[in-house]
Amino acid sequence: MGQPMRTRTSLIFLVGAGLGAAVASRRLLSLVGAITERPLWGYGASLRSSQVAPEDHLRRRSTADEQSEAARELLGRLVERIKSRYDQDAASGRKEPPAVDILVISGGGDWGAFGAGFLKGWQKVPSYHPLAKPEFDAVTGVSTGTLIAPFAFLGDEQSIEQIVNMYRNPKKDWVKQRGYLYFLPDNISFAKVPGLEREIRDHITVDMLRRIAKAGADGRLLLVNTTELDVGQPRVFDLVAEAQRVADSGQIERVHNIILASAGIPGAFPFRMIDGELYVDGGVTGNIIYGGRIAEEDSLPALWQKAYPNHGDPKFRFWVIFNNQFRPVPKPVAPNWLAVVQRSLETTTRAATATAVRHLFAMAEISRLKRKADVEVRIVSIPGDWLPPVPAIFNKETMNNLADLGEKMGADPASWSSEPRESYTAQHVSLAGTKPS
Repeated sequence: MGQPMRTRTSLIFLVGAGLGAAVASRRLLSLVGAITERPLWGYGASLRSSQVAPEDHLRRRSTADEQSEAARELLGRLVERIKSRYDQDAASGRKEPPAVDILVISGGGDWGAFGAGFLKGWQKVPSYHPLAKPEFDAVTGVSTGTLIAPFAFLGDEQSIEQIVNMYRNPKKDWVKQRGYLYFLPDNISFAKVPGLEREIRDHITVDMLRRIAKAGADGRLLLVNTTELDVGQPRVFDLVAEAQRVADSGQIERVHNIILASAGIPGAFPFRMIDGELYVDGGVTGNIIYGGRIAEEDSLPALWQKAYPNHGDPKFRFWVIFNNQFRPVPKPVAPNWLAVVQRSLETTTRAATATAVRHLFAMAEISRLKRKADVEVRIVSIPGDWLPPVPAIFNKETMNNLADLGEKMGADPASWSSEPRESYTAQHVSLAGTKPS
C-alpha cells in the first residue's frame, strides 16, 4: 500500500525494490532452486493463461503509450466541466473565474490513516476561509490513497467518517503471513490479505459506485494508478467510468480488483489479474498522479487556453496529501543485507514521491511563466519529527495516533505548505506518543 511492512517478514520487500534488490532476489531464488533441484525461475507461469512472446510485449507497450491520448480525453472532460461552471457563474453575474480543485492522495500503507484523518479535520475549516475544503473537480489516488480517494470524491461527512473509521479499526487478518514457508516461490505472494479484501467488499459497494457515477456525470474525475508489470508501465483507471459500468451491470469484482491491485505491495500482497494482465501496486510507477507524464502542451492550463482562448483563465489549485514524511527519521541500521534492503525500500518510495512533488511545483511554475496561468500547489505531509507510538504495521494505536494527528492538522489551514517541503512539525500538536526526534 505504498510503503514497506515493518515486520519480521520484511524479506518480502526484495521484490520490486530496485535493481540491487532484484539481483538479490534472483540470486536467492537461484539458490533455493539449486537446493530443491527445481527450476523456480518463471515458476508462476502456470497461473497465466498463456505465454506472451517478447514482440507481443513490445506491441502492448506501444498500446500503453496511447494512454497519453486517453489522458487528453479525460482532461478534455474536465475542461468542458470548467466551461460549464464558467458559463453558470457568468450568467449569475459573478465576474471572478471559477477555481478548479484537484486532490492528490499518495500511497503510504497504514499511514494512510493520516490522510483519512486530515480530510475529516479539513471539513471543520469554515467555508468562508480561502483554504476551506472545496468540492473537488478531480481526485487521484495511489495505493492507500486509492482506498481513500472514492470517499474523498463523494466528500460528504458520512463518507469521510466511513473511511476514517476503517483506518482507525484495523483487523488482525488484514495481512496474514502464508505460514512458515511464506517465502517459497510456489506462493503468488508472501502474504495474503483476507481482511483487506473483506473491507473493500464491505465499503466499496454497488450503491456507493452508483453515487460515484452520478457525482462524476458532469465531468468530475476519479483516477487511480496501478502498475502493469508485463510492460512495466503505469495504468491509470477512470473509476467514474468503472462505476458507471457497475451501475449498468451490477458486476463489481473488477472495481475491487483495481483497488486491490493499486494497493498491492509487489511480492507481499497477491497480484491481481485485470483484462488478462498482471497488476500490482501503483506506487511502483508513481506514488502520486498529477499529470507528470504528459507534455506541457497537454497540461490542463494549456488545454483550457487552446479550447477557450477568449475566456479568462480559471484558478487551478492542486492539493497534495502525502501520507508519509519528506525525510526519514534517522535511526541506526543493522549491518546486514536484510536491514539494508528494508531501509533502502523505505527511503526509495519516499524519495521518489518527494521528487514527483517537486516536479509538480515546477510544472506549476512553468504554467505561470509560459501561459500566465494562475496555478497553486499546496502540500501537507506527516511531520518529520513524528514517531510511531508502536513501530508495527497496521497497529491500532499508531493508526489512531496518525488519524488524530491528521484531523488536528486538517482543521488548521497553517498545515498547508506552498513549497515542496514540510512546514508543520508534530511539536505543534499535542498527541500522546508524538515526540520530536
